[in-house]
Amino acid sequence: MAEVRGLPESSCVVLLRPEEKPERPLTEILRELAPLEENDLLAEDGAGRALMIKAGADPEEIAEFALALIDTVEGETGVRLKAGVSGVHGAPEEWPAGYREALEALETGDRFHPKAPVLVYSHQMLERMAEQIPAATRKALRRQVFGEHPERILTEETVETAEHFFEADLNLSVAARRMFVHRNTLTYRLDRIRKETGLDLRVFRDAVIFRLVMMMPEDE
Repeated sequence: MAEVRGLPESSCVVLLRPEEKPERPLTEILRELAPLEENDLLAEDGAGRALMIKAGADPEEIAEFALALIDTVEGETGVRLKAGVSGVHGAPEEWPAGYREALEALETGDRFHPKAPVLVYSHQMLERMAEQIPAATRKALRRQVFGEHPERILTEETVETAEHFFEADLNLSVAARRMFVHRNTLTYRLDRIRKETGLDLRVFRDAVIFRLVMMMPEDE
């Protein structure tokens, strides 16, 4: 049963999923710990997840709220959560679409970003595009970029370097600072990726190709 406090004009659906079954219903825990605003709605979805209609028109802010809430719940109860955040919706008849987006964000995140605690639907366009490419084409593209043994190129260090560099919008200084490495160290790693793949991640076109091919599923 939803806890109705009002109807927000703009909102995102936040779907919170426990990583293991909590001792109490998740909605009960959230009602105690979540800083709900007047127009926020909270309900169960029938599958052990909590469905929150979070008032607001900025998915980025709502994702930050979800991350803070996840940290609070884990710190207070030990329950680990993941959250999927939908796009912005308005009238109640749009909320089912938001629920489907939030659920898809979680499911896509499980395949591509299993360690991320918050998955935002609007951030996953490349992932959805990658899954639409036929398996044979994906295999050929991965071989073209990473060779016959992609695990030799896609080491933990290489993947971490690429992810931080992309998150920093290809800014060397910002990425190096976030990684706690010297700028020259990051430059060396990027040069090594260029040598191994022929793609220079400092060039936008090459960065897009590397990012898309890196996230392609290897097999059906």
